[in-house]
Amino acid sequence: MKKSILLISYHFAPQNAIGAVRPTKLAKYLTRMGYDVTVLCGAGTSPVRDPMLARDLRELRDVHVIHERSLLRWWKTRGHKPEGPAALESRPILPQSTLSDAAMRERKAVQDAAKPTAAVATGKPLRAGAIKLKRLLFNALYLWLDDRADAAFARACMRKLFSLRRHYDVVLSTYGPLSAHTVARKAKQAGLADRWIADFRDEAAVPFSWQKRRLAHYVQDVRLNADAVTAVSAGCLQIMGLEAFGQVIHNGFDAEDLVGLAIPPKHSERLTFIHCGQMYGTQRDLSPFFHALRELIDEGAVDASRVALIYAGWDTGGFVSQATAAGLADCLKGYGFLPRDEALKLQKAAHVLLLAAWNYKDRQGNLPGKFLEYLMLDMPVLCCVTGDTPDSEIAGVMRRTRAGFCYEQANVAQDGIKLKAYVRELYAAFTETGSVPFSPDAAQIAAFGYAGVAEAFAGLVESV
Repeated sequence: MKKSILLISYHFAPQNAIGAVRPTKLAKYLTRMGYDVTVLCGAGTSPVRDPMLARDLRELRDVHVIHERSLLRWWKTRGHKPEGPAALESRPILPQSTLSDAAMRERKAVQDAAKPTAAVATGKPLRAGAIKLKRLLFNALYLWLDDRADAAFARACMRKLFSLRRHYDVVLSTYGPLSAHTVARKAKQAGLADRWIADFRDEAAVPFSWQKRRLAHYVQDVRLNADAVTAVSAGCLQIMGLEAFGQVIHNGFDAEDLVGLAIPPKHSERLTFIHCGQMYGTQRDLSPFFHALRELIDEGAVDASRVALIYAGWDTGGFVSQATAAGLADCLKGYGFLPRDEALKLQKAAHVLLLAAWNYKDRQGNLPGKFLEYLMLDMPVLCCVTGDTPDSEIAGVMRRTRAGFCYEQANVAQDGIKLKAYVRELYAAFTETGSVPFSPDAAQIAAFGYAGVAEAFAGLVESV
C-alpha cells in the first residue's frame, strides 16, 4: 500500500498564480501513482482562476481550503477588483538587482500599500521627509499585517489538522509563505506525520535587510527539523546555505495543459516575439535583444514593419521601457493580465518566446518557472541573462535541450555577436519560409515533465 502524504501549500489550484502550479501538479501525479494525498491550502486573494489547474483539481479527492481570518485578507479582498488591469498598464516595480523573486513580490506589495491615497492628494503637498515617513509607516503596517496573516494561516491549518484526526506517513510542504514550513514542522512535532520534506519553489527571502536574522533562523529551523530539503535549482539551495543538505528537483511542465486548448494559427505578417509575465523593473532585462534587433533594422537586414513585440501581464513597464529605449516603440503591442490558458494561446500564435534571467556571483541558479512552461510549447526561446557570472544554470539547460539561444551579459564579447546573428537567422527564415528554425532535443525536454518531477518526489517519500 502506498504511503499517505499531507501536502501543505498556501498557493494551490485553482488560483491563477505561478506558485500554485508546482504543488498542484505534484498532488495530481502523486495521486495517479497511488499515493493517498491530502492537501491543505490557502484560498488566495484574487478572484482570477486558472482553468487548467481547476481541471487538475477535479482529480483530487481530499483538498481542504483554509480561509484564515486576518486584516490583510480583508484589505486585499475587499470588493475584489476586476479580473485584470487595463491593457498596456505600466507597473514599474523594483530596481534592485539582488532581490529574489519572493522578496520582490513582497516588496511590491509593500510599495502598493504605501502609494499616496486620493485623500492625501487633495491636501497640501507633502515634503520629502513627510512622504518618506508615511511610506515607512505603511511598510511597517503592511509587514505587521503580513506576519499576522501568515500566523493566522498556520493556526487555522493546525486546527484543521487536529480536527481531521488522521496520521500521515510524510508531510510535504512547499515554500512560501513562511507558514507552509511552519505548519509542516508542527505537524511532525505533534505526531501527525512521521517524516517531513521541505520544498523551496523559491529561495526563502525577506524584503528588507534588517529581517535577515529572522530569515537565517527560519532556514536553520527547517534544516534541523526536516528529513529532506528540495529546491528548484542549485543556486536556490546555495543562497540559503543548504547545498550540502538539499536536493535539486526542478520545476516542470504538464503537456496535458494543452489538451483541449484552441491553438490559434501563427502570425503570418510579422515575425512575432512575445513575453508574458513579470519583468520586476530592471531585474529582468531584455535590452540586449532589443538593441540587437535595432541594429539589424538600422543596417537594413530587418524591416521593422515585419516585426512585432508582444507582451502581457501585471508588470509590463520594464518591457515597454527597454524596447522604447532601443527605438522599437512602433513594434510594441500589449495586453493586460491574462488567465493562463489565454496567455498560452497568445504565446502559441507567436514565433519566439522571450525570457529574462540573472546570474550573479552572490545569486546564481535562477531558473524561471516560465522557462519550464516554454519547454512544452515546442517553440524557440530567446533568453537574456544579466549578471557578472557566466555559465548560468539556465544557459546549461538551454544547451542540453536545444531550446533556442541564451545570451549572457558576463560573456558579452562572444554572445553579443551570436545574439545578433541568431535574430538575423530567425528573420531571414521567417521572410523566406514563414516559419523559424527549431530543432529541440525531445528526450531532454521530456525529462522536465511533471510526471518525472513527481517520481523524484515519490523516491524521497519512500526513502526518508
